[in-house]
Amino acid sequence: MIYVFKNKEMPWASYGEILWQGIYYFDKKKKEHCLLRTAPFCPGIYRSQYDKECPVIIVREYVKEIMEDGFSNLNFVEIRKERIVNLDWQTWDLSADEPKMYPSGDMDAEEYITHRKHNELLSQTLGNLYALIPEKEGYAYYDENEQKEKLVKSTLSTKDIFIVDSLKNQEIYVSEKIKSFLEVNFSSEIYLEPAILGEPENLEEVRKIFLWREILKEKSEQMSVKDWQKWHGLKNKAQKLVEGMGDLKSENAKIRRKEKILFLLNQANEIYPLNTEKWMRGFWEET
Repeated sequence: MIYVFKNKEMPWASYGEILWQGIYYFDKKKKEHCLLRTAPFCPGIYRSQYDKECPVIIVREYVKEIMEDGFSNLNFVEIRKERIVNLDWQTWDLSADEPKMYPSGDMDAEEYITHRKHNELLSQTLGNLYALIPEKEGYAYYDENEQKEKLVKSTLSTKDIFIVDSLKNQEIYVSEKIKSFLEVNFSSEIYLEPAILGEPENLEEVRKIFLWREILKEKSEQMSVKDWQKWHGLKNKAQKLVEGMGDLKSENAKIRRKEKILFLLNQANEIYPLNTEKWMRGFWEET
Protein backbone atom coordinates (compact mmCIF):
# COMPACT_ATOMS: atom_id res chain seq x y z
CA MET A 1 0.00 0.00 0.00
CA ILE A 2 0.96 3.62 -0.64
CA TYR A 3 -0.21 6.45 1.62
CA VAL A 4 -0.58 10.21 1.34
CA PHE A 5 1.36 12.13 4.02
CA LYS A 6 -0.74 14.95 5.48
CA ASN A 7 -0.42 17.38 8.37
CA LYS A 8 -2.58 17.29 11.46
CA GLU A 9 -5.94 18.86 10.67
CA MET A 10 -6.11 22.31 12.24
CA PRO A 11 -9.11 24.57 12.96
CA TRP A 12 -9.62 28.00 11.37
CA ALA A 13 -8.76 27.02 7.77
CA SER A 14 -5.67 28.86 6.44
CA TYR A 15 -5.09 30.57 9.81
CA GLY A 16 -4.65 27.24 11.55
CA GLU A 17 -2.58 25.81 8.72
CA ILE A 18 -0.06 28.66 8.80
CA LEU A 19 0.31 28.36 12.57
CA TRP A 20 1.12 24.66 12.20
CA GLN A 21 3.35 24.62 9.13
CA GLY A 22 4.70 28.14 8.66
CA ILE A 23 5.99 29.24 5.26
CA TYR A 24 8.59 27.20 3.39
CA TYR A 25 10.36 28.14 0.16
CA PHE A 26 13.48 27.27 -1.80
CA ASP A 27 15.82 30.16 -2.57
CA LYS A 28 17.03 29.31 -6.08
CA LYS A 29 19.80 31.92 -6.12
CA LYS A 30 21.36 30.84 -2.83
CA LYS A 31 20.33 27.18 -3.22
CA GLU A 32 18.88 27.21 0.30
CA HIS A 33 15.77 25.72 1.87
CA CYS A 34 14.18 28.49 3.94
CA LEU A 35 11.51 28.61 6.63
CA LEU A 36 9.46 31.24 8.38
CA ARG A 37 7.29 30.04 11.28
CA THR A 38 5.91 30.60 14.76
CA ALA A 39 7.52 29.40 17.99
CA PRO A 40 8.04 28.22 20.70
CA PHE A 41 5.97 25.27 19.45
CA CYS A 42 7.14 23.45 16.35
CA PRO A 43 5.95 19.96 15.36
CA GLY A 44 8.60 17.26 15.21
CA ILE A 45 7.57 16.41 11.65
CA TYR A 46 5.22 17.98 9.12
CA ARG A 47 4.91 18.72 5.40
CA SER A 48 5.36 22.11 3.74
CA GLN A 49 2.37 24.09 2.49
CA TYR A 50 0.50 23.37 -0.75
CA ASP A 51 1.69 25.83 -3.39
CA LYS A 52 3.96 26.01 -6.43
CA GLU A 53 6.97 24.92 -4.37
CA CYS A 54 8.05 21.31 -4.60
CA PRO A 55 6.90 19.87 -1.24
CA VAL A 56 9.25 18.68 1.49
CA ILE A 57 8.88 17.09 4.91
CA ILE A 58 10.25 19.36 7.63
CA VAL A 59 11.75 17.67 10.69
CA ARG A 60 13.49 18.65 13.89
CA GLU A 61 16.95 17.28 14.64
CA TYR A 62 15.81 14.47 16.95
CA VAL A 63 13.39 13.21 14.31
CA LYS A 64 16.13 13.25 11.68
CA GLU A 65 18.33 11.13 13.93
CA ILE A 66 15.55 8.59 14.59
CA MET A 67 14.72 8.29 10.88
CA GLU A 68 18.35 7.91 9.84
CA ASP A 69 18.70 5.06 12.34
CA GLY A 70 15.70 3.24 10.88
CA PHE A 71 15.86 4.02 7.16
CA SER A 72 18.53 4.40 4.49
CA ASN A 73 18.80 6.70 1.48
CA LEU A 74 16.86 9.60 3.00
CA ASN A 75 17.96 13.00 1.74
CA PHE A 76 18.03 15.57 4.57
CA VAL A 77 19.15 19.16 3.97
CA GLU A 78 19.50 21.76 6.74
CA ILE A 79 16.96 24.60 6.60
CA ARG A 80 17.80 28.28 7.00
CA LYS A 81 15.49 29.67 9.68
CA GLU A 82 14.82 33.00 8.02
CA ARG A 83 12.19 34.25 10.47
CA ILE A 84 11.12 32.60 13.72
CA VAL A 85 8.51 34.66 15.55
CA ASN A 86 7.09 34.50 19.05
CA LEU A 87 3.44 33.43 18.97
CA ASP A 88 2.44 30.80 21.53
CA TRP A 89 -0.83 29.75 19.90
CA GLN A 90 -0.82 26.40 21.69
CA THR A 91 -2.41 28.18 24.67
CA TRP A 92 -5.45 29.06 22.51
CA ASP A 93 -8.71 27.12 22.59
CA LEU A 94 -8.45 24.94 19.48
CA SER A 95 -12.13 24.02 19.74
CA ALA A 96 -13.20 27.65 19.35
CA ASP A 97 -14.88 28.78 16.14
CA GLU A 98 -12.27 31.49 15.62
CA PRO A 99 -8.62 31.95 16.63
CA LYS A 100 -7.88 33.95 19.76
CA MET A 101 -6.42 36.70 17.57
CA TYR A 102 -6.23 37.39 13.87
CA PRO A 103 -3.14 38.66 12.07
CA SER A 104 -2.62 42.40 11.87
CA GLY A 105 -2.61 44.22 8.55
CA ASP A 106 -4.84 42.75 5.83
CA MET A 107 -5.61 39.70 8.00
CA ASP A 108 -3.84 37.36 5.58
CA ALA A 109 -2.83 34.20 7.44
CA GLU A 110 0.86 34.70 6.52
CA GLU A 111 0.86 37.95 8.51
CA TYR A 112 0.92 35.97 11.76
CA ILE A 113 4.57 35.57 10.76
CA THR A 114 5.51 38.31 8.29
CA HIS A 115 4.28 41.14 10.56
CA ARG A 116 6.36 39.94 13.51
CA LYS A 117 10.06 40.34 14.17
CA HIS A 118 12.52 37.47 14.09
CA ASN A 119 13.34 36.14 17.57
CA GLU A 120 16.88 34.75 17.57
CA LEU A 121 16.57 33.22 21.05
CA LEU A 122 13.52 31.19 20.01
CA SER A 123 15.27 30.25 16.78
CA GLN A 124 18.22 28.84 18.72
CA THR A 125 15.89 27.05 21.14
CA LEU A 126 14.21 25.25 18.24
CA GLY A 127 17.53 23.79 17.20
CA ASN A 128 18.32 22.71 13.67
CA LEU A 129 15.49 22.01 11.24
CA TYR A 130 15.84 19.87 8.13
CA ALA A 131 14.04 19.40 4.84
CA LEU A 132 13.56 15.77 3.92
CA ILE A 133 13.54 15.91 0.12
CA PRO A 134 11.28 13.32 -1.55
CA GLU A 135 12.50 11.94 -4.86
CA LYS A 136 10.23 12.30 -7.87
CA GLU A 137 9.21 9.09 -9.57
CA GLY A 138 6.00 8.09 -11.35
CA TYR A 139 2.87 9.88 -12.49
CA ALA A 140 -0.59 10.85 -11.30
CA TYR A 141 -3.55 11.37 -13.63
CA TYR A 142 -7.08 12.68 -13.26
CA ASP A 143 -9.82 10.10 -13.75
CA GLU A 144 -12.63 12.08 -15.40
CA ASN A 145 -15.20 9.34 -14.79
CA GLU A 146 -14.61 9.14 -11.04
CA GLN A 147 -13.52 12.79 -10.67
CA LYS A 148 -10.43 11.75 -8.71
CA GLU A 149 -6.69 11.98 -9.07
CA LYS A 150 -5.00 8.57 -9.10
CA LEU A 151 -1.44 7.31 -9.04
CA VAL A 152 -0.44 5.39 -12.15
CA LYS A 153 0.10 1.95 -10.65
CA SER A 154 2.53 0.76 -13.32
CA THR A 155 4.89 3.72 -12.67
CA LEU A 156 4.88 3.56 -8.85
CA SER A 157 8.10 4.18 -7.01
CA THR A 158 9.63 1.54 -4.75
CA LYS A 159 11.08 4.30 -2.56
CA ASP A 160 9.83 4.89 0.98
CA ILE A 161 9.11 8.60 0.44
CA PHE A 162 8.41 10.11 -2.97
CA ILE A 163 6.43 12.56 -5.05
CA VAL A 164 5.07 12.13 -8.57
CA ASP A 165 4.42 14.29 -11.60
CA SER A 166 0.93 15.67 -11.05
CA LEU A 167 -1.28 18.33 -12.63
CA LYS A 168 -2.94 19.04 -9.28
CA ASN A 169 -1.65 19.85 -5.78
CA GLN A 170 1.58 18.03 -5.13
CA GLU A 171 1.20 15.30 -2.51
CA ILE A 172 3.92 13.42 -0.65
CA TYR A 173 3.59 9.63 -0.66
CA VAL A 174 5.06 7.10 1.77
CA SER A 175 5.43 3.34 1.92
CA GLU A 176 3.77 0.96 4.38
CA LYS A 177 7.04 0.82 6.30
CA ILE A 178 7.20 4.60 6.77
CA LYS A 179 3.50 4.69 7.61
CA SER A 180 3.99 2.21 10.47
CA PHE A 181 6.93 4.22 11.80
CA LEU A 182 5.02 7.50 11.68
CA GLU A 183 1.90 6.11 13.32
CA VAL A 184 3.92 4.71 16.22
CA ASN A 185 5.98 7.86 16.79
CA PHE A 186 4.04 10.87 15.47
CA SER A 187 0.35 9.99 15.28
CA SER A 188 -0.63 13.29 16.95
CA GLU A 189 1.22 15.40 14.37
CA ILE A 190 0.37 13.84 11.03
CA TYR A 191 -2.19 11.57 9.44
CA LEU A 192 -2.03 9.24 6.48
CA GLU A 193 -4.68 8.19 4.02
CA PRO A 194 -4.49 5.44 1.39
CA ALA A 195 -3.51 6.66 -2.07
CA ILE A 196 -5.85 5.83 -4.94
CA LEU A 197 -4.23 3.77 -7.71
CA GLY A 198 -5.30 3.23 -11.29
CA GLU A 199 -4.22 3.06 -14.92
CA PRO A 200 -5.05 5.74 -17.52
CA GLU A 201 -6.46 4.73 -20.89
CA ASN A 202 -3.44 6.25 -22.62
CA LEU A 203 -0.30 6.22 -20.47
CA GLU A 204 1.84 7.53 -23.32
CA GLU A 205 -0.31 10.65 -23.52
CA VAL A 206 0.19 11.20 -19.78
CA ARG A 207 3.96 10.86 -20.23
CA LYS A 208 3.93 13.40 -23.08
CA ILE A 209 2.05 15.96 -20.97
CA PHE A 210 4.64 15.81 -18.20
CA LEU A 211 7.57 15.76 -20.62
CA TRP A 212 6.24 18.95 -22.21
CA ARG A 213 5.89 20.54 -18.77
CA GLU A 214 9.54 19.75 -18.01
CA ILE A 215 10.59 21.31 -21.32
CA LEU A 216 8.63 24.47 -20.50
CA LYS A 217 10.12 24.58 -17.01
CA GLU A 218 13.67 24.33 -18.35
CA LYS A 219 12.92 26.97 -20.98
CA SER A 220 11.42 29.29 -18.35
CA GLU A 221 14.51 28.99 -16.15
CA GLN A 222 16.71 29.97 -19.11
CA MET A 223 14.67 33.08 -19.91
CA SER A 224 16.20 36.45 -18.96
CA VAL A 225 14.24 39.53 -17.90
CA LYS A 226 14.82 40.96 -21.40
CA ASP A 227 13.49 37.74 -22.96
CA TRP A 228 10.28 37.99 -20.95
CA GLN A 229 9.91 41.69 -21.74
CA LYS A 230 10.26 41.01 -25.46
CA TRP A 231 7.82 38.07 -25.24
CA HIS A 232 5.15 40.12 -23.47
CA GLY A 233 5.78 43.05 -25.82
CA LEU A 234 5.15 40.93 -28.92
CA LYS A 235 2.00 39.43 -27.39
CA ASN A 236 0.64 42.82 -26.34
CA LYS A 237 1.33 44.33 -29.76
CA ALA A 238 -0.45 41.42 -31.46
CA GLN A 239 -3.43 41.72 -29.11
CA LYS A 240 -3.82 45.44 -29.86
CA LEU A 241 -3.81 44.66 -33.57
CA VAL A 242 -6.50 42.02 -33.04
CA GLU A 243 -8.63 44.49 -31.06
CA GLY A 244 -8.39 47.00 -33.92
CA MET A 245 -9.50 44.56 -36.63
CA GLY A 246 -13.07 45.88 -36.53
CA ASP A 247 -11.92 49.35 -37.63
CA LEU A 248 -10.51 48.07 -40.92
CA LYS A 249 -12.70 48.54 -44.00
CA SER A 250 -11.02 46.69 -46.85
CA GLU A 251 -10.36 42.96 -47.10
CA ASN A 252 -6.78 43.62 -48.19
CA ALA A 253 -6.14 45.62 -45.00
CA LYS A 254 -7.61 42.78 -42.92
CA ILE A 255 -5.42 40.21 -44.68
CA ARG A 256 -2.28 42.30 -44.10
CA ARG A 257 -3.27 42.80 -40.46
CA LYS A 258 -3.74 39.04 -39.95
CA GLU A 259 -0.33 38.39 -41.48
CA LYS A 260 1.24 40.92 -39.11
CA ILE A 261 -0.53 39.36 -36.10
CA LEU A 262 0.62 35.89 -37.13
CA PHE A 263 4.18 37.15 -37.58
CA LEU A 264 4.26 38.72 -34.08
CA LEU A 265 2.78 35.65 -32.40
CA ASN A 266 5.18 33.30 -34.19
CA GLN A 267 8.06 35.48 -32.98
CA ALA A 268 6.76 35.30 -29.41
CA ASN A 269 6.27 31.54 -29.70
CA GLU A 270 9.91 31.10 -30.75
CA ILE A 271 11.03 32.91 -27.59
CA TYR A 272 8.72 30.92 -25.28
CA PRO A 273 5.84 28.59 -26.30
CA LEU A 274 2.44 30.29 -26.30
CA ASN A 275 -0.80 28.89 -24.93
CA THR A 276 -3.74 29.72 -27.17
CA GLU A 277 -5.75 32.48 -25.50
CA LYS A 278 -9.29 33.44 -26.46
CA TRP A 279 -8.24 36.58 -28.37
CA MET A 280 -5.77 34.57 -30.50
CA ARG A 281 -8.40 32.26 -31.98
CA GLY A 282 -8.69 32.64 -35.72
CA PHE A 283 -5.26 34.27 -35.89
CA TRP A 284 -2.91 31.70 -34.36
CA GLU A 285 -3.22 28.11 -33.16
CA GLU A 286 -0.81 25.87 -31.27
CA THR A 287 0.87 23.31 -33.46
